Amino acid sequence: MGKITPKAKMTRKEIRPDNGRKGGMVSMSKVITVWGSPGSGKSMFCCILAKALTRDKRKAIIISGEPGTPMLPVWLPEQITTTNVSIGQVLSSVEIDTSLVASHVTVLKNYPYIGLMGYSAGENPLSYPETDYNMVLQLISSARRLVDFIILDCSSAMTNVFTPASIESGDLVVRILTPDLKGINYLKAHEALLVDGRFHYHEHMTFAGMARPFHAFDEMGYIIGGFDGLLPYGKEIDRCATEGGMFQAIKYCNSKYTASLNKILDALEEMEFAEQQEEEGYEDGYEDEEFGNEEYEFGEGNEDE
Repeated sequence: MGKITPKAKMTRKEIRPDNGRKGGMVSMSKVITVWGSPGSGKSMFCCILAKALTRDKRKAIIISGEPGTPMLPVWLPEQITTTNVSIGQVLSSVEIDTSLVASHVTVLKNYPYIGLMGYSAGENPLSYPETDYNMVLQLISSARRLVDFIILDCSSAMTNVFTPASIESGDLVVRILTPDLKGINYLKAHEALLVDGRFHYHEHMTFAGMARPFHAFDEMGYIIGGFDGLLPYGKEIDRCATEGGMFQAIKYCNSKYTASLNKILDALEEMEFAEQQEEEGYEDGYEDEEFGNEEYEFGEGNEDE
């Protein structure tokens, strides 16, 4: 497998409330939302993406909001996780802040650059009160102050408010569909639920997940407006999933999977560059404004005298 690297290394920035600047320009982490049809390999993709994003020792948190399939025991089959670290504890709190979120992140023992949040073994959709949409937004807002990347592993069901709230919060939204009739009809059924502008539906990147040679990519892509890339099925990747080694799967990605990862890295790099340009423009404008204010105040002083 070719080495997965962005064309230019993105600069890591310290995350703090206002960057020490007047006016409150904030350098926040990037939120990547992953949603799509059932069985398309979304959760595996999140693990592979997390490894790709943290190769230069930046940090990422993967957050799963699916209580129907608790992900902590899937990610960490050899590590006992109690309900004390469950995301359900956070989402059912009165108020969510950064310290609460941090206390419920489980860090990989052998790879400390990736943290995990999800439901614990034995939990189910009735283990906690119904999740409030705004609490999910609070969770994401608080989590993004902790690390460089937040990866949101969404349920395929829009009735789980974690999914639409995550799509709304995403700086980059990745849509993964199986390139078959099930995937196409899943998309058609859910498009109407995401017409509100806050979901940026037409800006999502779309990938064919669990793609196999017999799939009719061109025909399926034509129906949905095209795929941005393929995430092919691989026996070794599948074995990593079944044997509890999801964070080892990146070693088995073929060239097409790698090319899709690089498209996402490039998109994030472009966002970073645009943000830097905006901040530089803000700094220049602020300096001009400061100089202007000083001139104005000095003039007022002369008039008073």
